[in-house]
Formats: sequence, structure tokens, C-alpha cells
Amino acid sequence: MFGAEATDILDYVECYPNGYRKGVKIAKACEEANIQGFPTWIVKGRVLSGEQVFAELARASGFDQEK
Repeated sequence: MFGAEATDILDYVECYPNGYRKGVKIAKACEEANIQGFPTWIVKGRVLSGEQVFAELARASGFDQEK
């Protein structure tokens, strides 16, 4: 979605690094954050659940698209 270079500036957690299947536990970080569905974005402490458009992610993060 953001390109490979985004991995240098975005924190990313894979809740099921080996894939989801019955009986597999969610990653500790996701459990602690109470992630209930995917995708989930946590931006400046605000939880955004589900698919988001770039404009909403930019607004939530304070990113200035004009720069």
C-alpha cells in the first residue's frame, strides 16, 4: 500500500505471522492492543478499523499532502 520504503518509518505488527487458522493465538502486541479485526490502524492513539482511504490516514496522522 505504501511501498517498501514505508517500512523504515511505519510501525507494523503482523497479528498472525504464520497465518490465521483455528487454534493459533494472536501475537502478544495485537492482544495487548485489543485488535478485533483487520486491517486496524492505530494512529496517535486513535483506532481506525477496516479499510481506510489515504486521505483519512493522512488526516489522522497529521500528514500534510501539500508538502
